Amino acid sequence: MKKSHIVLLLGLLVVVLSVSRILWMDLFRYHQVSIQNGQLDLRDWNAEDGDIVLLDGEWEFFPSQWLMGSRSDQVAGEKKPALIYVPGGWNEALNGEKPTPYGFASYRLRLHVNPEKERRYSIRVPSVRTASELYVNGRLLAKSGRTAESKESYVAENLPYSTTFTADENGVIELVIQAANYVDGRSSGIVRSIKFGSEETIAKEMKASVFTQLLAALIFLMHAVYALILYVLGNKERRLLYFALLALTTAFSTVLSNDEKLFHQFFYMGIDWDFRLANFSFMLGAYALLACTSHRELPYWSRIYPVYKIVSLGIAGITLGLNPDQITMLFPVYLLLSAIAAAVAMISILKRLIKDVMGNLLLLCALLALIHHLIWMLVWRESGLSLVYYPFDLIISIGCIASVWFKGYFIMHAQTKELAATLQRMNDHKDQFLANTSHEFKNPLHSMLNMSQSVLSRERHSLQERSVKELETVLSVGRRLTLILNDLIDVMSLREGNPRLQKTVIYIQPIVTGVIDMLQINAEVKSVKMINEIPEQFPPVHADENRVIQIVFNLLHNAVKYTNEGMISIQAFSKEGRAYIVIKDTGIGMDEDMLKRLFHPYEQASTSETMIEGGFGLGLSISKQLVELHEGTLEVSSVLGEGSTFTFSLELANVQEQEEVFVPAMSIQEKAESLSTTKRTAVVKAKSGRPCLLIVDDDPINLQVLEAILPPEQYDLTMATSGKEALALLDTKEWDLVISDIMMPQMSGYELTQIIRQRFTLTELPVLLLTARSQPEDIQSGFLAGANDYVTKPVDGMEIKSRIEALTTIKQSVREQLRLEAAWLQAQIQPHFIFNALSAATALSDINLDKMRELLYEFSNFLRYKFKFEDMGGLVPIETELSLIRSYLYIEKVRFEERLEVVWEIDDCEEVKIPYLTIQPLVENAIIHGVMKRNSGGKILIRIAVHETQVEITVEDDGIGMDEAHLRQLLERKANSKSGVGLINTDQRLKRHFGTGLHIKSAPGIGTKITFYIPSTG
Repeated sequence: MKKSHIVLLLGLLVVVLSVSRILWMDLFRYHQVSIQNGQLDLRDWNAEDGDIVLLDGEWEFFPSQWLMGSRSDQVAGEKKPALIYVPGGWNEALNGEKPTPYGFASYRLRLHVNPEKERRYSIRVPSVRTASELYVNGRLLAKSGRTAESKESYVAENLPYSTTFTADENGVIELVIQAANYVDGRSSGIVRSIKFGSEETIAKEMKASVFTQLLAALIFLMHAVYALILYVLGNKERRLLYFALLALTTAFSTVLSNDEKLFHQFFYMGIDWDFRLANFSFMLGAYALLACTSHRELPYWSRIYPVYKIVSLGIAGITLGLNPDQITMLFPVYLLLSAIAAAVAMISILKRLIKDVMGNLLLLCALLALIHHLIWMLVWRESGLSLVYYPFDLIISIGCIASVWFKGYFIMHAQTKELAATLQRMNDHKDQFLANTSHEFKNPLHSMLNMSQSVLSRERHSLQERSVKELETVLSVGRRLTLILNDLIDVMSLREGNPRLQKTVIYIQPIVTGVIDMLQINAEVKSVKMINEIPEQFPPVHADENRVIQIVFNLLHNAVKYTNEGMISIQAFSKEGRAYIVIKDTGIGMDEDMLKRLFHPYEQASTSETMIEGGFGLGLSISKQLVELHEGTLEVSSVLGEGSTFTFSLELANVQEQEEVFVPAMSIQEKAESLSTTKRTAVVKAKSGRPCLLIVDDDPINLQVLEAILPPEQYDLTMATSGKEALALLDTKEWDLVISDIMMPQMSGYELTQIIRQRFTLTELPVLLLTARSQPEDIQSGFLAGANDYVTKPVDGMEIKSRIEALTTIKQSVREQLRLEAAWLQAQIQPHFIFNALSAATALSDINLDKMRELLYEFSNFLRYKFKFEDMGGLVPIETELSLIRSYLYIEKVRFEERLEVVWEIDDCEEVKIPYLTIQPLVENAIIHGVMKRNSGGKILIRIAVHETQVEITVEDDGIGMDEAHLRQLLERKANSKSGVGLINTDQRLKRHFGTGLHIKSAPGIGTKITFYIPSTG
């Protein structure tokens, strides 16, 4: 896009913003008149046209005099009134010799309307500093604060108010406003245009103003909330936190200071706190605007900024303890500091725009919309006009800034997706690489074995007994290595489904004996006795001899590896034409989780128990597939701490048949792909800006070396001298990386890594191991324990920094993707409910204002709890959840009235704690997808029953219910499916905390009952 096109586009944006603002004003048809000598003739004005008359002009002014009420003990005619222009300050008119904002006075204006038209009129008084009373034809109809002749009897309260009245029989409306001010040092009196019109017109304008301010505040609040979520769940980008602060202060200022002053209408805290909060919020917002930009990159400013930051935040803090007079004196300081912040922020943005206009087009739009808003706001405030609130250019500005953030996250998501695809391609090439490498190793290995065998055969009689034994050991180890290489080669052939078996008649007993001899050295080192209990007369089987050796070797090697002491026995029996070979050990055994994934490729069980590595985690997977190729089965049973039993079957052979049998493997690929692994998740906690590293080493010197290599300004380091100490520190904060030595007393680095992997996945908490050995078996042990990477000692500074950066970057990339998913899910939940609630409030505003106020109170209460954003990984008091539900149900009851019935059965449960947002999604689901699906509505029951050992929580409805098929799919997470996300999330969080999730019962036409249980705290 050319620069001229960009300029044209931005000019069009400014025109659109200005025209839309003007059209918005035209909707309310403001009509300015010229009041002369305190009189205004409106007899030719038709109120039915919907015009709003701004009562600007010359009013009669009576300084230091009351015209109405019990205090009007003198006749107004005795003192000729002065004329004062409204809106404007009374400082000079109150005391010509010494202008002052402090004192009291009365304003009077006579309106002449058509006496033939009897109708009700309204007047809207937006701002009279700082207390006032409104009299119409001698009657007190409205006031704000309490006026008095002295400061002691006076109460300040500058809030907008309105009232409705009729003209007298002659069509005259006499307006008298009595005002007093003893606290505000600015221009006092009537400082904003007073609006006059029909009752319907003024009410319409007021509703529109309230609605737009609420809408703007909610939008700004939503921006603040999701920015805060992204900050908490993400990589702690400080500018996100400042953007959340900017949106929050903007939302607060909208309801605090603009037009209707909605905050004070509900929570009025006095004029002092009005001044304090407004100016504190103003200063905080100005600083947040500056902090959202890359202002530190500006030359010279980086030196000034620390001083500016201290002064700005210090002034903001001091403001909370000052009185209005003192705050008024600081107005020039507020304006100066905010002007500096705005100027520096704009310069920073412009500098960024100069470098790349197209890439920062949204940022430029945000800047123009913000400047447009500020210019109009300054013009109106200086002129004293009081028009209906217009927030849309500010909303566009905040929205464009938010879009800049999301654009960055989408780019990060695309990069993460590309990285995942690259890793998947690398994983696909891994097995092929291992197979090719194994082929390359086999030739030299066979040469070594053949030469060793030749030397042993030729020189046996001349060699010492020790040399003969050592050569036999070399041959045994070589044959074992050959089998391991065969496993690697078989990975690809089994995956491609093309291995062929050469079946012959073979005997199992000698095969087992040969494999035991190969593994005898490993068993003797560990004091493990292997016994072959298969009788020599055991009938032969039809099988591929090489494959059977491979199967037996893998099973026996696995038994030796995980048996520290005791016995390994091999037995066999025949049944119904099949031979069953049983390998039983007294090792460490396996838990249920390990049994589920035992036969998956590259799986290893509890390497920390033996610290012996003899493969790549392929043996059992390949063995199972080879047994299935023989049309047999491989089964396992195990008890943790007592041992394991593997049983595989082969077809018994007819001894008279000696022919070879070739059996193609047709379904190995399908069976391999049907296997899946389970993953565990961990709750992400907040962390500091720098990468948080937990370093574990029992040698203090090694810790000092690492501390010297990793400077504190780049890394947040925490040292631990043992694995147990590291585990104790694990829950104190969120860690980016654990760096651990392998060889440590009591708990090795392998064991520590294994324990960490039980709670965190590879991306949730990476582990970098330090090892003094670089042998393949040591490195393999670390990876199988769950480490992400390793560094050999002595440590090279550049190498360890590069590996730390790679591991922390991967973690941050994955977390960015999860954070976007969370923000998207939150956005999907809120909007429809917000708009429905606001629509209900709008409807009530015409028929029941009290009920509307109650609805808005419950709605604000709901949003306050909903956006409270408790730690989703922790527990909160159940009363917090119930308060949220009560507000939600109140709003839904207003919407659906008699169609919705709610029954509560709540035991005393003050001490109960639950995960945040667990019951509310169930209630919302019951209403939306249950009872409201029926024309007549229905009933929901919320029950909390406290028992001795557990608390039963139930949400039940009599809605449309579900059939069995839908019920089975309800808690299943499927790709490209957006339904049921809330139930799935709730179910998973309950399981993580308490080990049990949701129990759902439902029947079509009857309803649905959802129950979950948590332990009782009593």
